[in-house]
Amino acid sequence: MAVSPGPTPRRSGGWADSGLVKRLTFGLSLAALMGFHLAGVAQTVPTVTVDRDGDTFHVKARASVAVDPRIAWDTITDYEHMREFLPSIDRSRVVARNGGRVIVEHIGQFPLFFFDIPVRVRLAVTQQPYERVVARSESGDVDGKPQTLRSFSGSYDLAVITIERRAGVRLEYDARFELVEPLPPILGDIFGTAMVTKTVRNQFGAMLREMERRQANRAPIEKSQ
Repeated sequence: MAVSPGPTPRRSGGWADSGLVKRLTFGLSLAALMGFHLAGVAQTVPTVTVDRDGDTFHVKARASVAVDPRIAWDTITDYEHMREFLPSIDRSRVVARNGGRVIVEHIGQFPLFFFDIPVRVRLAVTQQPYERVVARSESGDVDGKPQTLRSFSGSYDLAVITIERRAGVRLEYDARFELVEPLPPILGDIFGTAMVTKTVRNQFGAMLREMERRQANRAPIEKSQ
């Protein structure tokens, strides 16, 4: 991803915009009055933790899913079709491929109460089949526009396990990233971290559901007559 040499100058109409601040204030107040639960629906969701150090977020997520390891791998690396099953992704495409190294671009949004922050990211992905995927920032614009993350590094680790006498996979996700333009101060550490947690939980949960869907649709093995 394009990592600028220094802080990006604030532009008019950014987070300092008074109208936006007022709307965010209203959104936070309304959420508090309604008892809005930022953790979302907790049923088959993964375990997610988010730590914040200034403008850098450290994300960890893990879950166990009863699917064939090949299905888990194929879902995680299905970059071209991620927009079909991951929320907040408008486009995901492979722009270069060289053996186990892939350059991927993602375009989407980061949900923030009643607003969406544009997300444009370019990643160099290294694949170790059925075991590990590592992604790091790759320089370059996305669709002729600067990237919205100053830095990113993340990994998926897969381990084959047994779940109720069936083959399954334990997934562990670990990532660190920094936005080019930090979240507005009005959100504070608590709300900012909560929104990142909710977004990661939604996307990780959607990834798991897609794995389960593919497992359920898998053609059964027919017995020979």
